[in-house]
Amino acid sequence: MPVAVGPSGRGAAALPVLCPNAALAFAALTALLFVPLLGSMAALAFLASGLALVLRRPGALPPEVRLAWPLWLLAAWCLVSVVWSDEPALTLRYGVQLALTLAIAVAIAARLSPAALLKAATLAYGVAAVASLAAGRARSDGLGYLGIFNSKNALANAGSILLLAGLCLAIDRRIPGRWRIAGAAGAGLGGMLVLMANSVGGAVACAAVLGALALILVLRRLAPGLRLVASTLGLLAACLAALALVAHIDTLAAQFLDATGKDFTLTGRTDLWRIALDEIAQRPFLGAGYQAVWVPGNPVAEMLWAEFGVESRTGFHFHNALLSNAVEIGLPAAVLQAVLVVGALATAVAAAVRDARAETLFVALFLVRQIVLSLIEVPYFFQFDHGTVLTVAAIVYAQRMRQARAR
Repeated sequence: MPVAVGPSGRGAAALPVLCPNAALAFAALTALLFVPLLGSMAALAFLASGLALVLRRPGALPPEVRLAWPLWLLAAWCLVSVVWSDEPALTLRYGVQLALTLAIAVAIAARLSPAALLKAATLAYGVAAVASLAAGRARSDGLGYLGIFNSKNALANAGSILLLAGLCLAIDRRIPGRWRIAGAAGAGLGGMLVLMANSVGGAVACAAVLGALALILVLRRLAPGLRLVASTLGLLAACLAALALVAHIDTLAAQFLDATGKDFTLTGRTDLWRIALDEIAQRPFLGAGYQAVWVPGNPVAEMLWAEFGVESRTGFHFHNALLSNAVEIGLPAAVLQAVLVVGALATAVAAAVRDARAETLFVALFLVRQIVLSLIEVPYFFQFDHGTVLTVAAIVYAQRMRQARAR
């Protein structure tokens, strides 16, 4: 296999196109980014690329299943929820698609080094960014750019990931010069798309990433004992800031809207959270079934679509990952998702503090981004979703880091 699979191995990944696994991972991520534009054709391209990667080494599947068994437990739970789902046909369909997405994501993370995936992702998101600029699509009300995506938040999500990936490459002096230049270009392009999207969620994610990067770089300069104290204080400060944001989100949204005239899109989320808690109280352990809530005919969905003006009567969520997922698959499974992401974050941040390579920084900062967004969005554990693939990959990389540390 051309690319090393150690936690920080770089191997032959300097040019991803020279490595079949990295090239297939690039193709899979690029296909997912074009799903909003190309629909089922892009989803088929993702499956073809991902399954080609999996089938290159079918004998690696058993150890990959053991490596990521909690993720497989989640996939199995989503599939089993067809038994009690309000929409069993949809739950079965989307549950199978989620299982395929997780299988491909696990294979990518198990067979590529983090450095190889970082470079492949930078190229994939760069292609989507250039295509978005070429598309020239904006919202009809002028309150945000769309590019190849269906919403300004989706564009901002892709832009913020490109900003993060490019920044990690650009600041690592051990990276070859051509990749540092590509990283700097990607960071600039990603930041521009976040601004063009006019999405506060994307801006908040970028601010959290930059703050976390500064904290990691400061921690690297401290003695081990002081690192623990500083990390604890930083975690407490972050928790307090998050609680303040959640408690006063509607007030802050109204003030921001008055001050800037921008579409903040956060107003009313506390009402959504209250309704979500009511739904969870009715079925706390099992939920309504995987992706069985936001469907035509569901009284709760119909009410909220009407209240928030969702004329298409598709999509939408409760704008909080834990609450949204708990409504669908129950509290135990939703808490397991959160534990996997938070546990991976702790491992990745510790690895980045010890060795701030581009790839370790990317894994840690991407997980910071996902957790911050999870307070106001649902950024992971969807079928055929590029953010889900990277989240699963980050969880698997964290597990590989723990295993390497133990050895």
